[in-house]
Amino acid sequence: MMLLTRYSFPTFEEIQRQFDQAFDEITQTKTVTDWTPAVQLEETPEQYIVRAVIPNLDKNELDIEVAKNGIAISGKTLETELPEGHKITYSEFPVGQFRRVVSLPEAIVQTEVKAEYTDGILTVTLPKAPEVIHRVVKVNLNSESQS
Repeated sequence: MMLLTRYSFPTFEEIQRQFDQAFDEITQTKTVTDWTPAVQLEETPEQYIVRAVIPNLDKNELDIEVAKNGIAISGKTLETELPEGHKITYSEFPVGQFRRVVSLPEAIVQTEVKAEYTDGILTVTLPKAPEVIHRVVKVNLNSESQS
């Protein structure tokens, strides 16, 4: 009789956690997170655009790190400020430290990344790196070399 063993694939959360850990090791930062923002990755022929839903962002606590093929967004959100006499009865707005790592399919130009935050949406524009042109270059021997 043949015995079959089922392989259980890791959940998306486990994969995300492993990727976060690998990125942390690369950037040598360790963070504790309270929540993870939802993101959307868009692509055009020239660039990638990452949009993250981050309500009540403390802009002074925002940190965006870019590597050749990825981006890490971390920071802190604040509690909603309410007018006097108002109180929150129920809220699904996350509060506290967050971190999100997004892997990109192609290399980017790290020095030309731009970010803006409007109406609770962080938009990061990441220009794609130009393709590497493979070519052969002839190298001449220096005729003034010493014997």
